[in-house]
Amino acid sequence: MDPREIALFSRVFHLPAEITMTSVDPSPTELVMGVACQAPCMECPECHQPSARIHGSYQRTVADLPCAGRNVILVLTVRKFVCGTPTCPRRIFTERLPGLVDSYARMTSRLIALVQALGLVAGGQMGTRQADRTGIASTPSTLLRHLMQLPAPLTRAVRVLGVDDFAWKKRFTYGTILVDLERRKIIDVLPDRESATVEAWLKEHPEVEFVSRDRGKDFTKAATMGAPQAQQVVDRFHVVKNLSEVLQEILGHCRAEIRQGEAAVSEFEKAAEERARGLPTVATWQQRTPAHVKKAHQARQASRDDRYQQMATLRAQGLTQREVAKRMGMSERAVRTWLKRGAAPTNERHFRRRSVFDPYAAYVLERWQDGIHEARQLYEEIQAQGFSGTVRIVQRFVQALRDKPEKITLAPATGADRFSSKTATWLFIRDPNQLTTQKQAELELICQRSETARKTYALTQQFMSMLRLRRGQDFELWLSAVEASSIPQLRRFAQGLLKDKNAVVAGLTLSYSNGPIEAQVHKLKLVKCSMYGRAKLPLLRQRLLHAA
Repeated sequence: MDPREIALFSRVFHLPAEITMTSVDPSPTELVMGVACQAPCMECPECHQPSARIHGSYQRTVADLPCAGRNVILVLTVRKFVCGTPTCPRRIFTERLPGLVDSYARMTSRLIALVQALGLVAGGQMGTRQADRTGIASTPSTLLRHLMQLPAPLTRAVRVLGVDDFAWKKRFTYGTILVDLERRKIIDVLPDRESATVEAWLKEHPEVEFVSRDRGKDFTKAATMGAPQAQQVVDRFHVVKNLSEVLQEILGHCRAEIRQGEAAVSEFEKAAEERARGLPTVATWQQRTPAHVKKAHQARQASRDDRYQQMATLRAQGLTQREVAKRMGMSERAVRTWLKRGAAPTNERHFRRRSVFDPYAAYVLERWQDGIHEARQLYEEIQAQGFSGTVRIVQRFVQALRDKPEKITLAPATGADRFSSKTATWLFIRDPNQLTTQKQAELELICQRSETARKTYALTQQFMSMLRLRRGQDFELWLSAVEASSIPQLRRFAQGLLKDKNAVVAGLTLSYSNGPIEAQVHKLKLVKCSMYGRAKLPLLRQRLLHAA
């Protein structure tokens, strides 16, 4: 290759200064390029003195970024130099190529940077799939190994810290995530949620001024012992969640009081009594007509009704009974009888048909009154007495004893009918201006029927207004109102807040909360689930911190 071509290829492939291309060997799948360093001397890595005395050279093969879908292989001609410093412990050293490849590396620095970026974004398995599509030959283990070689990112001073836990395995093992709430970035992930672990981290960062946390005892103790100079802030969401649990308990006890005055139950019982009837006697008891027989009878009755309508129409048009009978293919006597009745005959059976079940009817009625209502059991008992019929016959007779279900007309459902303590809890917590007319009516009904619910709603809205408007200075007034209400559940909730009073007042006053932390926890879970069981702490921490 002439010097112009060498310079052109070196610029195209962005080779560092003094590193030139000596040869190019393309193939359908690979692009092999010879590369050598043209520097006249090289600095010794031990004594840092330059040396121009060449001892020898050897070839080294490294992978580079793919080009046009083909793997690029660099064949480096690496020289060995003799160190001329008498006091240097190393006599022979190999030239370094810091802008292209590190010592002992099998990939160029820029290819390693791309592989690390794929690992951060997609992880091992999915990152390898993406690398294959771009022409990079790699394995999940290689990709993760390069990812773990990334240096820890530099941490900035944290002024407002958010602390929350996440589940390694729900209900068994948990970790801790630390977030800078001002920058909304993850700054560290701890292996557990023990107070000693969080306390040790806080002692290493004395610059923290605010700590936003939930109401858990572990984080409270860690913030108190590890960062006594910081103002603790209770997360408002967790306070409202605790309040909703208390409200659900209160409203659950108020359900009976709210349901008073409803007549739906008594009307139902009255209707049930009205449709209750006595049992038939042995002489009048007959089996229920099978469903398919009823359907056939209804079809025939519909045909007879239609024939009667046709008969009446023809008679109204002036035809005689004989002419009607001839036209419809019926006897004159039948036409005369139908017209005299004014309706088609129903042909219903008004007599009791004999059955092989009759000798055992009295015994079955007695057993029915004793509480035995299963047809199969009754069949087995009378079969032992000599009954020769089938179980289906017994089932038809027993079905005739059962009450036919009837529809009961009830009054329209009210809010008391649909009352649920869980649903009512959110009616109590939400801003009344955001409720629909129907929800407001349900809320008024609850407060009208229960004095306890009315007092609870007033105190709840007072607390929620204080929380929404950041009026932490009104907390003392709310505590006094709760104490005067004589509602034990609310008083217990207020006493719990009073134990953490400073942090609660700060949460009701300042704008900091754990909302950004919940978003980062969601991100953490997404990354952890995508790592196919390899989400141990070092790898998970590496991906989260560098992605942040």
